[in-house]
Amino acid sequence: MSELLRSAGEVLARRETIWSLVTSNLRAGHRDKALGHLWNLLDPLMFVGVYFVVFGLLFNQGRAAGRGTFIIYLSIGVLAFRFFEGTILQAANCIKANRGLIHEIRFPKAVFPIAVSLSRLYDLLWGLLVLIPLLLAVGVPLTLHILWAVPLIFLFLLFTSGLAFLAAYLGAFFADTSNVVSVVLRLLMYLSPTFYYARGEHALIPEKFRILYMANPLACFFEGLRDAMLWGRLPEPGMAAYAAAVSLAVFAVGFGVFVSGEGRFAKYV
Repeated sequence: MSELLRSAGEVLARRETIWSLVTSNLRAGHRDKALGHLWNLLDPLMFVGVYFVVFGLLFNQGRAAGRGTFIIYLSIGVLAFRFFEGTILQAANCIKANRGLIHEIRFPKAVFPIAVSLSRLYDLLWGLLVLIPLLLAVGVPLTLHILWAVPLIFLFLLFTSGLAFLAAYLGAFFADTSNVVSVVLRLLMYLSPTFYYARGEHALIPEKFRILYMANPLACFFEGLRDAMLWGRLPEPGMAAYAAAVSLAVFAVGFGVFVSGEGRFAKYV
């Protein structure tokens, strides 16, 4: 425990390094794009359009509760999953992508997956902010419950960062990590309520499997954000407590595993 606290202190002392990596990642992500940061909005919107045709029209989810409502529901899921997916995939390669710094400078390597998580968080926050006028446009009233999105996003960041540490750790030692992670993420996308209703009268998930289905932390985060932003209600306390416990545990385990192996990174990359 003392070793982990010492490592955490070293990471916190490198706040300027983390910020520099975050800004560098953001610039690199839009360097060759004519529309620059506008793609933070356009890219997920195009995915929303595709999934709306498939699930909103072909699977009749859009007609079930109103097309405008389903577009918002779908947008929240797509934005949240793209943050999760992008963070894990980029983290899996972040150690080898920075092999020059790892060989030449002595500093806590945890700054790399943390910077990846914060860079992707910027995209998520931008998308959710732009979503607010869309909520008003389709007639969804904003309530004070929308403030619950703040702690939920923080917990989601912790959960995702914990898995990012694990992905970065594995990616430093195994070249095939990104390929395996990509397949797992694709499976998770369909096992999470990214683009279909998981609760309520229009749910595609049978009631008898609902508890098992909601054991997926992603389902708790997605549905919690929708409760706060779309449905204007308090996220389910049990679901939120479960998400908080899992987030803290995953972050602690991920950080611990990463720190235990960072001394060997230079040998493998």
